[in-house]
Amino acid sequence: MTWYYAVGSQQQGPVTEDQMQGLIKDGVVTGDTLVWREGLANWQPYRTVSGGTMPPAAPESGVTPVSAQALAFTPAADVLYAGFWIRVCAKMLDGLVIGIPIGILLVISMVAMGGFTQKRGDMGMMIPVVQIVIQLVAMVLSVLYNTIAVGTWGTTLGKKACGLKVIRADGSKLTYGRACGRAFAEILSGAVCYIGYIIAGFDDQKRSLHDHMCDTRVVRDK
Repeated sequence: MTWYYAVGSQQQGPVTEDQMQGLIKDGVVTGDTLVWREGLANWQPYRTVSGGTMPPAAPESGVTPVSAQALAFTPAADVLYAGFWIRVCAKMLDGLVIGIPIGILLVISMVAMGGFTQKRGDMGMMIPVVQIVIQLVAMVLSVLYNTIAVGTWGTTLGKKACGLKVIRADGSKLTYGRACGRAFAEILSGAVCYIGYIIAGFDDQKRSLHDHMCDTRVVRDK
């Protein structure tokens, strides 16, 4: 069982049942602490879901109590996970967004190096170098594109066109750091025959390898 809890106006978690018990023992979570887990419609004081056995505790100095309504939280049970094929479509569209500028840069580079006027033997020597450069540029652009787009808007152009967005397991928006980590993790998803992407078709929450690694979900944008 996975729990989320509030400290002041900040949502914390997820934590396991054992971790929650440790937080209770340390006094971090009290009977008045607002908590949420799958199966609960709304945030509730912990004593409400624990049988009312815990005594109330006064809030720490400088910490303002917060109501359940004040917490911006979308329970995972309320979201619709994006299916495998709609994610494939979104990925193809994002591939075009990244591929078009790469293609333009490739043509410009070839013209600048006189590639279209080179002899066949000379071109054969250039091809491996050009391929390596293209792959590196594509990787850098992909990471920057996904980091900026997901970190800023919670979605990419391809996902936006398909009505999708990327969220944390608790429904919150990704930070730039997590978006960047997810962008790098996507490279691993496609490293071996795209198996990291394919597993989304068999996961109950439609998670790819990079979603598992970064605790993210791709869902329908309501």
